[in-house]
Amino acid sequence: MNIAIIISHPFDPNAGGVQRVTESISKIFTNYNHHVSIISFTSKDCNYLQSKRFFFQVSTDQELKEVLAKEVIDVIINQEGYSPKFTKIILRVKSPTTRIINNLHINPLNFYQNHYLFITTFLENKKISFINNYLLRKFILGYHILKQKTELRYIVKNTDAFVMLSERFIDELYFLAPGLKKYQSKLHGIGNPFQRPALVLSTLEKDNIVLFVGRLNILQKRVDLLLEIWKQLHIEHGDWEFWVCGEGEDQQYMEDFCLEHRLDRVSFFGKVNPNQYYRKAKLFHMTSAFEGFGNVLIEAQSYGCVPMLFDSYSAASDIISHQENGILIKPFDVNDYVKQTANLMRNPQKIAEFAKNGFDNVLRFSYQETYKKWEEVFASVLADEVKNENLSQ
Repeated sequence: MNIAIIISHPFDPNAGGVQRVTESISKIFTNYNHHVSIISFTSKDCNYLQSKRFFFQVSTDQELKEVLAKEVIDVIINQEGYSPKFTKIILRVKSPTTRIINNLHINPLNFYQNHYLFITTFLENKKISFINNYLLRKFILGYHILKQKTELRYIVKNTDAFVMLSERFIDELYFLAPGLKKYQSKLHGIGNPFQRPALVLSTLEKDNIVLFVGRLNILQKRVDLLLEIWKQLHIEHGDWEFWVCGEGEDQQYMEDFCLEHRLDRVSFFGKVNPNQYYRKAKLFHMTSAFEGFGNVLIEAQSYGCVPMLFDSYSAASDIISHQENGILIKPFDVNDYVKQTANLMRNPQKIAEFAKNGFDNVLRFSYQETYKKWEEVFASVLADEVKNENLSQ
């Protein structure tokens, strides 16, 4: 089968979540003998080449149409799955027989669940926080829900499948747009794929380190809470360190906070390949207000680093089984987060047990298991094509 994976920005598999996942699923599909084309719809420079997979850069609707026709594409995976505008472009240029699958990379209730934080931050950045009040937030939320409902109806109705990062997100979709229940057969949940590294956990030399990997950002990652948690742990657990991998707009805030509170066992490593840090750390802290999936959780488990996080988005419990391979904490209970971390710090046997269970858990997201789910989606959209052909005869 000829598959095109389309993104709307320059493609660099080392740059971030969606691009890294695009690279991973292209490898998976290629391994199962599909012909995969990655198409970057952007006018910005792209310098990425792959010997086994075909890469194209286009900047106009006509160029996209020509590539789809030349490669005789059977199925399109639209990585801008939440964009009605981009979906309309693809629908306009694709062949009538080409199936389209929209892929959503965030939880549908993202804005609904975090609207207070989003709206407050937006108004503060515009220096008009004085108009922030309950009625305004209620109006903005209502408008956003109506807009989401309209856009989601259009997307799901006009595509052949709608794939989200968790089956739990299907109920979130119904909450926003109950009318989508009639399209239940189009809705799917597939987590991001991972390849577990070939290593033996018992051979890893672990130190008393709590690790964070991610964007240094308050709005989504809540690094302000991350440091509040460490501030309390710092006092009573002097034999532990806190390592931070990543960069972002709130790094200066974090560094200033550490100086102000004399947190001298915090190390900032910048944007690095985190694997060597996962290898050394025993615990992994995540304090996000929202996520689509949480790739770092499985990355941590791949190296025997035990994840702890707020149970703040539906897919969290798809990955983490509480008190089995990690810890889920009520959002955003900082005191309980501190208590749960301290309990693990004092219990190395429990850390080892969770690490082993987490290492085994990673196999649920293997390339092989991921492909099984994608194969079901492909079968469903191609079966619809056969059904439509029979109806037209």
